[in-house]
Amino acid sequence: MNYQIKQSQMQNPHLIRTMGFFDVICLGINGVVGAGIFLLPGQLFSLAGTGALWVFPLCGALCFAIALCFAEMGGMYTATGGAYLYAKDAFGPFVGFLVGSVMWFSSIIGWASVASGFGLYLEYFLPSAGRWLSNTIVIMFLAGLSIINYFGVKPGARTINFFTLGKLLSLCIFISVGLFFINGQNLASPHTSEQFSVAAILALYAYTGFEFVVVPAGEMQHPQKHIPRVLFLVLTIVTVLYVVIQFVAAGAFPSLATSDKPLADAARYFMGAIGGVIIGAGALLSVGGVNAGIALTSPRSLYALSADGFFPEIFSKIHPRYHTPYVAIIVTTSLTLVLTLTGSFRYLISASVMVSILQYIPTCLAVIILRKYRPEQERSYKIPGGYCVPVFALMVCGWLICHVELKVVAATALAMVILLPFYFKKWLWRAVLVFVYNDNERKK
Repeated sequence: MNYQIKQSQMQNPHLIRTMGFFDVICLGINGVVGAGIFLLPGQLFSLAGTGALWVFPLCGALCFAIALCFAEMGGMYTATGGAYLYAKDAFGPFVGFLVGSVMWFSSIIGWASVASGFGLYLEYFLPSAGRWLSNTIVIMFLAGLSIINYFGVKPGARTINFFTLGKLLSLCIFISVGLFFINGQNLASPHTSEQFSVAAILALYAYTGFEFVVVPAGEMQHPQKHIPRVLFLVLTIVTVLYVVIQFVAAGAFPSLATSDKPLADAARYFMGAIGGVIIGAGALLSVGGVNAGIALTSPRSLYALSADGFFPEIFSKIHPRYHTPYVAIIVTTSLTLVLTLTGSFRYLISASVMVSILQYIPTCLAVIILRKYRPEQERSYKIPGGYCVPVFALMVCGWLICHVELKVVAATALAMVILLPFYFKKWLWRAVLVFVYNDNERKK
């Protein structure tokens, strides 16, 4: 019987649901907790002083409103795609294509940026090594992640679990030891409301990444049940973690406001040299984990777009044995490697924040639209309070957009324009055929 099932799966390859609840939690935490938390406490304390202790709870509450919208949408769908899928169903294929294609395009740029950052952290541990060696290691690392994900989503998820637990372990050591060195006098620092608002914007950026959770829904066990629960847990865990880290760093390290490596310097201050090594390793694991997370989710965006006919069909091919979108994995990794080595992606890096907002806005709007036009569709979770939460979440997105630089908006718009021919390819191809036909007729 098992042999017959395997034979059927080989003949009709499809994505299989092997990601469990713990895998999805690690995917979410890994997506949010990146290298930023190792640098942010010093910036926040210099801007807001003791008020920085309230920045993360506030920003956690603001992002929770957006996450609730993802929770309701995630409770409606079992397919792969995330915000692309929600936008397509709520607004039609054109908006869905714009959201999905920019998601994929920006994920390649973002991955190249994070991969380059991984190389820089390696140079910290290998100071005598040249740039060529760190580049070689980065290439091997990206290729390794691609191979792992090629052989199944479960190995990819386990890789993310490893990096997530590693970074959390280093941060927990920092907290556990640092609590014994808290000095109340270090927590006395004035702040202004203007500086507090700037700090809040920085902290909000540290919460982006939870949207990774919904992308590989087609490979999760019970996604409609797990996604809402995971989003609640991830935002809660991350907020508590951020608050405690900020409290320990501010209370145990008197020079926090002037440090450019706040957690590493703080750990070295109250733990000695070993503290700096632990935090340095944690930062390396954190950056490595973000690489692993993008390696899993980014090809799924290309797969979903291809499966819906927006990109060539070959990109949606599923491996008959490993049940992975192997062509999408190879293409996405190859493009990332090219950008990583050339460095041509650097001027577009900041567009990643704008792309997160472009996923948030249609998802929040989709909650309102699909409640009205598809009230009968099953939802494992429904946000209480009517439309209050999605409207508030849209206001948060608007506030974020107001703080995005104009060049970032321009870069995002440019990416959309570049990708538009893929949407209109059928009409463009027909126009070319008509032009060629008419030209031939004129020559006759």
